[in-house]
Amino acid sequence: MLEETERLTQLVDSLLTLARGDAGKANLAPHLLDLNALVGEVVEDLRILSEEKNQTLSTSFRSSVMVTADEPTLRQAVSNVLHNAIVYTPKGGHIEVHTAKAEDGNAVIDIIDDGPGIPESERTKVFDRFYRVKGARSREEGGVGLGLAIAQWAVKANAGAIAFLDREGPGALCRITLPPV
Repeated sequence: MLEETERLTQLVDSLLTLARGDAGKANLAPHLLDLNALVGEVVEDLRILSEEKNQTLSTSFRSSVMVTADEPTLRQAVSNVLHNAIVYTPKGGHIEVHTAKAEDGNAVIDIIDDGPGIPESERTKVFDRFYRVKGARSREEGGVGLGLAIAQWAVKANAGAIAFLDREGPGALCRITLPPV
């Protein structure tokens, strides 16, 4: 009963986050952020989950990357994507998190895993509320299909973009792009 109560509480919290975003009542407070520090904190917060699955979780911060963003919403977006990578990567798998400044000046966060990946035909649908990829990414893994919808809202609320991109080999590559300072 406790597990079911926790699951329902998370569902209600997720729905409230999306409803506030839809209504424009999210109370965002953008300010200058060190993206490497924020992403590093999220990685450390979730590291225990990857260790429980004997996964390797590595980071690469190529340069100082500053953005103007609302810290809680951006943190939620990165956390949701990384959490999905951990959940869907098999035991003993590998997850990489990179930040960089692109040639066009945009800030980029790449979260790469060697899990089952997301078929190209499903890559935009995974951001729809309650959508779940058939097969390897199923309800047995947990969640209700709102994490990526919240991540997309949070990234867009910070004037960014989020997408799953092609990668060589198995797994998924999720890229979050934010405008330059």
